[in-house]
Amino acid sequence: MSNPLVSICIPTYKRPELLERAVRSCLAQTYPTFEILITDNSPDDTSGQVLAKLNDPRIKYHKNETNLGPYGNVSRVAALATGEYIKFLMDDDLLKPLCLELMVSAFEHNPTAGLVMAPMDLIDKDDHRIFPRFYVFRKMDYRYRYQVGDGLIHRKKILTDFLVKDYPCCVPSGVMWRRECFTRLGYFDSQADFAVDLDFCMRIAAHWDFYYIDQVLSSWRLLTVCHTATLHQTGMNIGAFYYITRKSLADEPGMKLFDQAERKKLQRDALFFCSCRALLNGLAGLRARNPRLIRDTIRTIFREDPYWLNKLRLPLFVFREIWRSLFPKKLPPPRHTGLQPTEHQSPVRHQPFPAVQPKPEPPPEPTENST
Repeated sequence: MSNPLVSICIPTYKRPELLERAVRSCLAQTYPTFEILITDNSPDDTSGQVLAKLNDPRIKYHKNETNLGPYGNVSRVAALATGEYIKFLMDDDLLKPLCLELMVSAFEHNPTAGLVMAPMDLIDKDDHRIFPRFYVFRKMDYRYRYQVGDGLIHRKKILTDFLVKDYPCCVPSGVMWRRECFTRLGYFDSQADFAVDLDFCMRIAAHWDFYYIDQVLSSWRLLTVCHTATLHQTGMNIGAFYYITRKSLADEPGMKLFDQAERKKLQRDALFFCSCRALLNGLAGLRARNPRLIRDTIRTIFREDPYWLNKLRLPLFVFREIWRSLFPKKLPPPRHTGLQPTEHQSPVRHQPFPAVQPKPEPPPEPTENST
């Protein structure tokens, strides 16, 4: 089997020390054929100086002449990619050594897959694993633990999960895309605000199957000053959830997967799911003792979701989330390897991925995912 080129794309801004750790995790990959593209929005060239010391020809550093903003920076680094597969890595996250090898293998054995995803563990500023709670009561052992065991997920199943159940994936550090996804669908939609990555994954789900690897292949760093932590503490633009959902419901290639009766139910349930996400945002208002945020959350739900039945179901959703946090399912953990295998311990390799045909029946029940 040939080794197609993978473009690792890292947009960065004023985090040279964490960026160096991220790049070193790329250089430790067992897969040999990749380039590391870095676009820098920082006001100085400190990051460039740090990378120059690594002295590796696979590192291609691009200093932006002006600050392109977060979405502009992400789009620029994606446009520079030349690989058959694109692997984003946020500048504070890390890849496990087998990440590229296993994800490329999954793609090569499953030509209908447009995205390969895997769960992520969570780490702090010192690379130590952590188990934080989101929205007051939801403990997070892993981000995006979609199911127990590997498998190809048909696009109808994965799109349904995105719309009505939970987000199977979205953080770019935890997934790999075919470059064809960008050439066919375009780049990120800035109108999706903080959820541009979620929007892009949902667009892919309308056209391609997904492949899930039940092995931790990356680490997501939770910092007190990071963008995601701030959103969970102070609230977010919950209108983005409704925007992305309505956009997906209007996407004809995706909706062709459903018959007319399914579409009608899907629309109602999808808006209910948006309202659930919005309600969780209101918990940030409780934590911050911010009555304005709570009031704005309630107003948005009543404005965006026309179904009164959905509003009546919201208290049951809150009860279910609390119940799940108090009595979580006991599940076998995903396969897990450390960031660096020791000299006497080889990383756990997966057997070659068989070519799998999508099945009409859904895969094993999704478990704890991220928000």
